[in-house]
Amino acid sequence: MTPHTTIASTLGQIAAARPASIAVFERFGLDYCCGGRAPLSQACNEAGLETSSVLDAIHRAEQAPRDDAAKDWTTSSMTALTEHIEATHHAFVRDALQRLAVIVPRVVRAHGERDARLVQLASVVSTLAVEMRDHMEKEEVVLFPMLRANESAASTGSAGPERLSQPIACMIAEHESAGAALASIRTLTDGFAIPRGACPTYRSMLTLLHDLERDMHVHVHKENNILFPAALHQRACNT
Repeated sequence: MTPHTTIASTLGQIAAARPASIAVFERFGLDYCCGGRAPLSQACNEAGLETSSVLDAIHRAEQAPRDDAAKDWTTSSMTALTEHIEATHHAFVRDALQRLAVIVPRVVRAHGERDARLVQLASVVSTLAVEMRDHMEKEEVVLFPMLRANESAASTGSAGPERLSQPIACMIAEHESAGAALASIRTLTDGFAIPRGACPTYRSMLTLLHDLERDMHVHVHKENNILFPAALHQRACNT
């Protein structure tokens, strides 16, 4: 392990500095996005995990061939990162939610009488969809353009837009709300387990919900642990 990673390092710091750790955190169920401020030792203790086992798993993951998911975004510009988030994660979320708006009601109609939790699941997914569409629009129309302008201004030595702390805090709070919804979805689906006799539509719903959870974990991580700290640091350096 590198000397920069200790049991006192937060999950967010580790995920940002060592992208290969993301897959490890997902496998162990450690919340590196909304819960990224927790030290590794605390997170492992609360999850009943041996810290050394997690560190060893991260080391092994770093020895494996890397794919695009393990790209180090800490060296990218805010402009490049915001454009990537919009083109990749925002596009995926919108597509997934649009598909779920069709699939989930079908599953409720076909299986709701046998599992009352499906009605609650539909409500959680519907609320998440409304909140995420509004959230992403605020990022694309307001916050991300501010960050790009700030970065451009910094490159010329001029002052960038002020009052970044408040909109960033608002986005982080909304991330936590989305994280709570994803946790509810995981609980209501028994960890996306496919029940016996599930029809193809039911299976497709569970697969898509699981894909949405994984993508949003990485999505929120890139914002909470890389983009937003970089924006606040740059603003502090220019004041």
